[in-house]
Amino acid sequence: MEAWKASKPFVTGSLSGCMATCCIQPIDMVKVRIQLGAAEGGSTSPVEVTKKLLREDGITGMYKGLSAGLTRQVFYTGARLGLYDIFTDAAKVPGEKMPFWKTTVCALSAGGIAAVVGN
Repeated sequence: MEAWKASKPFVTGSLSGCMATCCIQPIDMVKVRIQLGAAEGGSTSPVEVTKKLLREDGITGMYKGLSAGLTRQVFYTGARLGLYDIFTDAAKVPGEKMPFWKTTVCALSAGGIAAVVGN
């Protein structure tokens, strides 16, 4: 049970990042295709790009590259949210509201370390 308590913030952070990536992946795929289209002189209309993508690759085409995004989320978001929980727990003084500067230091530290881990 102690192992779950220690790993819970990292696991829930990873899962939430993966859920978000699954929701955003189709939008991100269209965005990337728009950027490629603009560089090559093609269509930059989101509707046209989406139609072409679905016509050529089907619905699964919207999720190409998902495994890379999920892998990043497991490490980066898991570390970021897990470390944030650990840092804020360590910085809290019982019975007092945590000041903004402490919250900021915890968030920046967690994000910075997670960026090193995730990249």
